[in-house]
Amino acid sequence: MVEVLIGTLLLALTTATVLNGMDGTQKTALRNKDRSVSATLAQQDLERLRSLPPTVLSNLDQTRTVTVAGVPYTVRSLTQWVRDASGVVSCTSDETDSEYLKLSATVTSPSGPDRPVTATSLLAPPPGAFGDDTGTATVKLTDRDGGPLAGVGVDLEGPSFHSATTNDAGCAVFGFIAAEEWLAEVDGGLVTWSGETPAQSPITVAPGKTNLTQIELDRPASIRASFVDPAGAATQWKSISVSNAKLPNGYKPFASATTSASKDADNLFPFNDGYGVFAGTCEANNPAVWDGDYFQTSGYGFADPAPGVLLDPVQIVVPRVRVNVKRSDGTGFAVVRIYVRQIDDDYDCESVVYNSGEISGSHPAAGYSFTVPVPFGNYQVCAAIRPTSSGTWRFALTGTTGQPANPDRTKPPLDPAAIEIKVPTSGSSGQCSLAQAP
Repeated sequence: MVEVLIGTLLLALTTATVLNGMDGTQKTALRNKDRSVSATLAQQDLERLRSLPPTVLSNLDQTRTVTVAGVPYTVRSLTQWVRDASGVVSCTSDETDSEYLKLSATVTSPSGPDRPVTATSLLAPPPGAFGDDTGTATVKLTDRDGGPLAGVGVDLEGPSFHSATTNDAGCAVFGFIAAEEWLAEVDGGLVTWSGETPAQSPITVAPGKTNLTQIELDRPASIRASFVDPAGAATQWKSISVSNAKLPNGYKPFASATTSASKDADNLFPFNDGYGVFAGTCEANNPAVWDGDYFQTSGYGFADPAPGVLLDPVQIVVPRVRVNVKRSDGTGFAVVRIYVRQIDDDYDCESVVYNSGEISGSHPAAGYSFTVPVPFGNYQVCAAIRPTSSGTWRFALTGTTGQPANPDRTKPPLDPAAIEIKVPTSGSSGQCSLAQAP
């Protein structure tokens, strides 16, 4: 019995080995057949490309399916303009036009998609094929580190329309096009320094020359800023700005009509040196205006989002103004109204940042006190009171206060001591009226 079992086991092992060997042989034969068919299709496609007119071949990128013996093969036909017979891709700007078309045919089999077969060749268009008033436009795309962005679609709009995909050098080359003004447009979800998408860049094509435009792009990032007061407690504001020297105006505002505990800045280019983030939408609201080292030393307001990182968190400290409103005769009053206005003439920042509306109640002789969060800057405070609910309004206006206190524009106090406004019992003090409030 034991001998029979051992014999049966040996027979099974031998059979399995033979079958595995046959299966491996069949797979190898199938792969070889696929590569042979793919190579033949690639050569046939090169011959097809050579038969097309140069005007059709220019900037061609075409994918089609060819079925052989019931097997669908994917054939990609691609042409690229190159500088000389060495096949160097035209990715610069100089006095020489593109001279050759590099033809490539890549065939992929469904049974071996990881091993496509590619055949290439060079083709020199005959003289005068495109006319004398033509040139080459090259659009070069790089990321924030200067690396090439390959495989990105680029459209060229002008006297006609062209489309191409960037090569391994990050370049889309449009050879022998009209010597006119063109506009290159790049989509793909990438953003420019200013956060634009799709990115656009004008390019002028001169006859007989290769003309280059370079665009730095990357995956967009975003920032979520939360607000705290000088003591570190949560507060609210209605707008933020992000600053970086490469932005068109040095900073970019993100405003809304309502206050909240946080605000988002989206579609940002992920600069390697990050962003300074601050409350407000005016240049004078930037703490770096008052203290050049603020974002390096304060611990607040600096964000460095990587490409594609969304809602990168950052905390912003919002200064505040403290005010106590009293009557000059030391008696109480029934109604008070207050607004705070930013005054920064050097930065054209005049605006009302706080308007209390009418606050009714029995306000004592000690006065009505309030605290308002405000961005960095210079401010005036206007107060109006009525001794009775139907009495006459009286006004008083502070001078410049709070942010900053120093005339040499050094770092302002984040939490200045409370100021006192004494409203006269007759007439008014300062140029202040409710008509100034929004």
